[in-house]
Amino acid sequence: RRHIFEEYSAIQVLNAKSSSVLVVGAGFIGVEWITELQHFFPKLKLTIIDALPQCLGPLPANAATYCSKYMQRHGIKEYYNLKYNPKDTNFYGSIGLPGGADKEYVCIGVKASNYFMPEETLSKFGPGGGGWILMDTTLAVKTREGKAWSTDEQGYARIYAIGDCNY
Repeated sequence: RRHIFEEYSAIQVLNAKSSSVLVVGAGFIGVEWITELQHFFPKLKLTIIDALPQCLGPLPANAATYCSKYMQRHGIKEYYNLKYNPKDTNFYGSIGLPGGADKEYVCIGVKASNYFMPEETLSKFGPGGGGWILMDTTLAVKTREGKAWSTDEQGYARIYAIGDCNY
């Protein structure tokens, strides 16, 4: 609990100075974190990057577009198709932070842990080598063949997936 208070206090200081913050990784955790920072610490200059071509890679394109527009409206700078490379002297300049960020949060390296789901509902590929829950545009779990999994007697999906588990 003390760590949370210490981090909150440190972010308050950064906010008072209108400091720059870089969030590496535009998956669920990175996007949630940067939007929370923007909401509670509006003076921060925020940037988010990801190696994928859009934020929230495993979600449907419409969801990623919605989140990207939200971040743009709130002044969060986004850079995609860009690998985090802090040792490269040109890296920070390429994202508008020529002197580097005042604070960095690295939100990458998530691996699927969906051992409890049937194999036919898990991806063969994806970050960490696969094993992510497959879903359709309604977030309903689906099989590798694209069929809704666990439907009721009327054919409606009854199991949905959201969070750090889907692809």
